[in-house]
Amino acid sequence: MKKENENLTEGVLDVELAAEQEEIKSRKFKYGTLATIFTIVFLVALVLVNVLVGYLTDRYVLEIDMTSERLFEISEDTMEVLDDLSEPVTITVLAEETTYRDSTDLLSNIYETLQRYEALAGGKLTVRYINPTVNPRIVEQYDVLGDLTSNDIIVESARRSKKLSPTTLYNTETSDEGITYYVGLRAEQKLTSAILYVTEESVSRAAYIRGHNEDYFMDELDSLLTAANYDVTSVILAREEIPEDVNLIIISSPTVDFSLEEIDKLEAYLNAGGDALVSMTPNVAEPLDNLSLFFEEWGIRYSDKLVFDSQQSLSGYPMYVVPNIASLEGITDNLNLRNQFALVVGGRAINMTNTQTSNVYVTALMTSSDTSYSKDINDIAYGYDQAENDEVGPFNLAVMSESYVYDKNNNLTRSSVLFVNAGMITDSVLKASNFLNASYLTTALNFINDYSDAVIIPDKNFQSTTLNILSWQVTLVFWIVVIAIPLAILAIGVIVWARRRHL
Repeated sequence: MKKENENLTEGVLDVELAAEQEEIKSRKFKYGTLATIFTIVFLVALVLVNVLVGYLTDRYVLEIDMTSERLFEISEDTMEVLDDLSEPVTITVLAEETTYRDSTDLLSNIYETLQRYEALAGGKLTVRYINPTVNPRIVEQYDVLGDLTSNDIIVESARRSKKLSPTTLYNTETSDEGITYYVGLRAEQKLTSAILYVTEESVSRAAYIRGHNEDYFMDELDSLLTAANYDVTSVILAREEIPEDVNLIIISSPTVDFSLEEIDKLEAYLNAGGDALVSMTPNVAEPLDNLSLFFEEWGIRYSDKLVFDSQQSLSGYPMYVVPNIASLEGITDNLNLRNQFALVVGGRAINMTNTQTSNVYVTALMTSSDTSYSKDINDIAYGYDQAENDEVGPFNLAVMSESYVYDKNNNLTRSSVLFVNAGMITDSVLKASNFLNASYLTTALNFINDYSDAVIIPDKNFQSTTLNILSWQVTLVFWIVVIAIPLAILAIGVIVWARRRHL
């Protein structure tokens, strides 16, 4: 009996143990299943969040620009241009996308910028990558743009197209040893200007006047005109007329005089409503009598004196004059006149002659300061320092003449001429983003040509911009840092020594 009870007890224990083990297995299965489900749900959610973030990043540019110089930050001007697009724009890159995206050199910067353009355009701009080797027929349709090479960028609309080379999307500098360095990104200026160019109803044309030993090396002015969406050409005035579709002519530092027949062509062009940019150099081979008389009809004469300034000049160089800029609606409205300044190197004084006709109005745009002085061109060999007999400023360094003519039907014909100095539009000055020259010239050309759609977007420098200070600021820093502070320290030291001597 006792044995039976023991067996019964053991049976009950076995049943209970089996039930408990079954319950444990059930719990393990239950919790294991839940853990597996939660893990799967978490992984799926993680994948979905990744996909969503990737989509939003591409669609709405959620990336944060952590570069010190904000290389990829898109300006309000560009965002306004993209927002106002009324027709589709396609940007075709003649390369595999991986060539740009995975590049360890400068192409990756352009890729990042293009991504942001596409994301901000709201579907009105498409970026596509085409390998020209694999798809030669697609490239053939762009033969009108000239020789195309791998990595070129084509911006196009239904109206027209424009080619950009990757190297033109950067700002460069050349060392004394002839080595060229990339120092800044100007992709936004070039791309936004190209978008405006291909979507404009009509395009302005600019023509260099040739045949008088003019300055042919105007690469930065060419870039500025192209960025302002001018088609740039040249006209040899001695053997052809100025085309009717030319909106702007450029007379760039001629050193040989114009013939009377050429002067007549200039007058006919301006009387018909054309505009002009004139720059003059002190280095002339002969007197420019005919051209000078023509300028006097517009109320100005370039003097034979160069302007210097011992105080308001760049870093102690009197020939590098920093002019005062007159505030003029339509030109200076959006310029940063407080924090930037223009530079005129080796400028000739521009005199207002009051010899213009009654319908011509002359306005001084840039003048030197009261501390400026002028020297005869032939006297600068003896030095730049101010002499007792030097004429004292201010002097005009940039002038605008405007002609307003009404016909018998009261229709207005307006012509404008910007008279500047060659030292204001040299490559080195226009390229330097810390000077105001390029922005000022762009707005001034837009003003005389009644063209308001061009944009001015500063280059994004890879390194911090060089600090430029005026001569009077150099003097002030010298007196404070070299004289005042050491004297103050010396005085404090003497006072402390005198007090402690009697302790």
